This record gives sequence, structure tokens and C-alpha cells, in this order.
Amino acid sequence: MRVTLQSTGNAAAPEVWERYMEPTAWKTWAPQIMGVEYRGERLTADSTGRVLGPLGLPIDFRVHAVDEHSWTWAWSAWFQNQAIGVDLTHGVVSRPSGTRAWLTIDGPLPLVLPYVPVAKFALGKLCAQ
Repeated sequence: MRVTLQSTGNAAAPEVWERYMEPTAWKTWAPQIMGVEYRGERLTADSTGRVLGPLGLPIDFRVHAVDEHSWTWAWSAWFQNQAIGVDLTHGVVSRPSGTRAWLTIDGPLPLVLPYVPVAKFALGKLCAQ
């Protein structure tokens, strides 16, 4: 299943992009994230880490691409040694009154469908000032 979500807000696009690029900041705008284990201060392509999800559930991830010029990045997240997971692509677009952030989620319906409202809420917080 593939779903694309978007949200707009009054935060400036460079600020929203930086919220994506700093994994330690993810838990400030994504309530489903309890913490992030990552070896750098800023996302880079071909890097790995772990998100601590609800109830401390570990979710491993790999960042595939980061494009600072177009403000897009892509990664995969999975449970249980890659047994089940999703691919996610994110983008930030500057608007005259703030930002539009979008997210495409691609994966099995039982993972994607329940994640849609959570992701939509997080995108709203990401774009808020």
C-alpha cells in the first residue's frame, strides 16, 4: 500500500528541514517516537539507527538518501530483523506563509493504514511554529 500525506504550517521551511535532519529532535514533533539512537547529530545517506517507538518498541532504520538542495530524504524502517517494514520519503516545500511537508509511506497495509493518522498528526506538529 502506498499513501502520500501532507500538512502545512507557519514554521519556516529551513526550520522544518532542520527538524527532520536532527534525529534527536524527532520526539519533539512526532509523539509516536520516544527516542532515537543515531551516531550523528545530522542525518546522512547510507546511515543507520534505531527509533524507540510506543512502549519502547525498537524500530531499526536505514537512511537511503538525503538531498539538502531539494529538501527531500528517504529511509526504510523495520521490525524484527527486517521481517516487516515500510519505506518512507519526506519532503519540505517553502510557501509564502510557511511550509508544506509531505510524506509517502509504502509498505504492507497492516502497517501503513494504522500509521496514517499518527503520521498526519506528526506532520502537523512538524510544520507548526
